[in-house]
Amino acid sequence: MARLRTHKAQIVLGLCVVALAALLLRRGASFYGLSLDARVDHPDFRVLSPGSPVGHGYGVVGTALIFTNLLYLARRRFAAARLGSMRNWLDLHVFTGLFGSVLVVFHSAFQARSQVAILTSVSLGFVVVSGIIGRYFYGLTPTADLSELRRVLDALERFLPGVSAPIMQSIRALPAPTSRERASLAMSLAAIPAWRREQELRRQAVHDVCAGFLQQHSLDPAARKETKRLINEAGKLARQPVRAAAGASLLRSWRSLHRFTALLMILSVTVHIVVAWVFGFRWIFSS
Repeated sequence: MARLRTHKAQIVLGLCVVALAALLLRRGASFYGLSLDARVDHPDFRVLSPGSPVGHGYGVVGTALIFTNLLYLARRRFAAARLGSMRNWLDLHVFTGLFGSVLVVFHSAFQARSQVAILTSVSLGFVVVSGIIGRYFYGLTPTADLSELRRVLDALERFLPGVSAPIMQSIRALPAPTSRERASLAMSLAAIPAWRREQELRRQAVHDVCAGFLQQHSLDPAARKETKRLINEAGKLARQPVRAAAGASLLRSWRSLHRFTALLMILSVTVHIVVAWVFGFRWIFSS
């Protein structure tokens, strides 16, 4: 139920981002569709251009949201504090980043007329794309929980009595899942074949133990079919610790890349703000 609520919340937040983009695009479609020279004569030029009150406001609010979503990093520093689940904070982090990015894009009026603006746009694009991919990695990373495997083994005991203990012993006899704490993204990607071999060793260990027990027990066709299904499921679940270690390693290395691009974005946005302020684009703070 908790996972279902999370998925519903993600859908609602995603629809809000799409609705915002559609609303802003509808509001200024006739203006954004013109060439840069033709926009000067459009009635919305003094409203939606990057230096206008509304267009500039898009950038201010969008930048505030993007900087606000960095609170997620502070939340990670205090993971033990009771400030809501990390999953909810991550969803809020993604939402404010996307929401702010949409506003920044409309602030630019789909144009980049300076090197600073181009650098800011490119860095923001890298942050958004790397963040979305990182959220996808996060959703794919399982937890190293063997309780589900034990449940399947308990069901398997009905057909192959005594099989659970040898299976768990064979799994524990294998090397612990390899987790790379400070690996680069390239090193983590290079380790994927080794992780796949580790997963296969655990799956094969389950099947080898069960093969011996199957030879000792005479099962009717229906029971044999159910037994094979449980064995396959147990083999998949036995791989979960390796998948969890691999996913955590990939997520850590990808998060480092995301933080690096975020740092570049913050620097470029800061330069963009300073340059705009020096040239007199001060929004409501103009004299």
